[in-house]
Amino acid sequence: MSAQYDLYETPDIKQTGEKQPLHPRIVPKGTIGQDEFLDRVHKFTGISRSLLAGAMQSFQNELKDLLANGWIVELGEIGYFSVSLQGPPVMHKKDVRAQSIKLKNINYLPTKQFKREVGYDMRLERTESLTRPKGNGRSEAECLALITAHLEKYPCMTRTDYCHMTGHDKKRALKELNAFIEKEDTDALRSRKTGGLCEENDLMHIAYVPN
Repeated sequence: MSAQYDLYETPDIKQTGEKQPLHPRIVPKGTIGQDEFLDRVHKFTGISRSLLAGAMQSFQNELKDLLANGWIVELGEIGYFSVSLQGPPVMHKKDVRAQSIKLKNINYLPTKQFKREVGYDMRLERTESLTRPKGNGRSEAECLALITAHLEKYPCMTRTDYCHMTGHDKKRALKELNAFIEKEDTDALRSRKTGGLCEENDLMHIAYVPN
């Protein structure tokens, strides 16, 4: 088995008008949900699936509580989890109210060993992404159709999911998703019981469905 990648032109951030160098980007094969993940671990280890599911739920609950109380959590060689905060711009400490400070992101930092092992096991081959847009990219209708199809299958969608589906870069994806959120079509998607657009960590695809 191997991981596939495609080459994309680097965005012209400085708007020089010059041709930009290419950079590799992974072409996702899809998303492995929790059920399939547990099935894979069960087949590999022989540990009962119910025990694995219970352990995962316990890990999740404990991780949530520790992060909510300000701890950095290490999960073996997988890496470290932590939180970051956001608040209004102020010049003096006395101008800050506790109610105005809130969670910004849940951060993930892999250990060097984990990154090394993933890199060692990775076998790469060049391909052409089927979702890569031609010309100026996908239309608004096409993007909304992709969002709808994704939410029919998964409980939420991150900015990175959107980039992979549309082939649009991060800057364009953020702009389009923010615009969609303000429209009735996406408001309807967000109200679905199946989920909605998710906030995302820059380091890892940890997402949560907003209330």
